[in-house]
Amino acid sequence: MTAPGIIAEEVLSDERRTAERHSARQHVALRFRNSHLICDLTDLSETGAKISVLDGVVPNVDETVMLTLFDGTVITGTVSWLREKHIGVEFATPVSDVDERLDFENLGRDYFGKAVKLQKSARRA
Repeated sequence: MTAPGIIAEEVLSDERRTAERHSARQHVALRFRNSHLICDLTDLSETGAKISVLDGVVPNVDETVMLTLFDGTVITGTVSWLREKHIGVEFATPVSDVDERLDFENLGRDYFGKAVKLQKSARRA
C-alpha cells in the first residue's frame, strides 16, 4: 500500500520530464501545418522544450511540429501541452549535447549568419 502523501505528490506534480532542463534565451523556428514562426525557446532538455509563442496561430496538443534551433539542429516533436503563451514539445528522439546547442557566445560575427539562416528556415515551405 502506498502512503497517501506520495500519491498526492504524484498527482499534483506538473513535472513530467525526467531529463535535466536547461534555461535558454534564443530564438527557434517552429513549423507546423502551413505555419512557420520564429518563437522564443524558454528551456530545453534532451527530451523536450518549452517555447514561448507570441499572438497568432499555435499548434494543437498532440500535433507534430518541427523545431530548428539556433545552431541549425532540426528536431521533430509533438505538442504535449498548451498554457497561456507557452507550449511544451516532447521530442520524438532525444537531443544530445544540450549545453552545446545553447551556447553561442563564441560565435562572434558568425552569430549574425546563424540568425539569418534561422529566419530563412522559418520562411521555407
